[in-house]
Amino acid sequence: MTAQTMDKTVETVKNQTEGMFKHATETFKSAMDAGIRFQQDAFKCMSEMMSRTDSCENLTTRIESVAADTINLVRKNAEQAQKAFDEGCKTGLEVIRKSFDTGNGHGSKDAMTYTRDVWQNAFDAMRNNLETASRTSAQCIENWSSFMSKTMTVAEKKAGK
Repeated sequence: MTAQTMDKTVETVKNQTEGMFKHATETFKSAMDAGIRFQQDAFKCMSEMMSRTDSCENLTTRIESVAADTINLVRKNAEQAQKAFDEGCKTGLEVIRKSFDTGNGHGSKDAMTYTRDVWQNAFDAMRNNLETASRTSAQCIENWSSFMSKTMTVAEKKAGK
């Protein structure tokens, strides 16, 4: 293989790899954006429900209660997202550390084996980060669903009085 062919092959692999990671990043961002839109829509729905009440006598109390519950829920979701982000950063730093380790202390590992291990670590980290993001998003949706059900149940009981 000539040097020119090798350079072209390396460039092709580099472009394909960059494209793959760019696509994975865009997919992750899209999932996170969907989670944020869901939270915004849920809060909008709650606001609309509260504004359509017939009785204003306990409106302030109910709004304060819902606002406090909403703030606590948003705080909980933000803490879960922060934990997932921190975990992703730690995983990413570990992959970078392993990638820059030039094989020192690995004994007789050849370059191919070492390269395979670096790629495997990168894909494992990406899979782990996506699984964490998925779990965090699912938990956020579950939290909002539970909150909405609880709020609707309370509103139905008050409306029935």
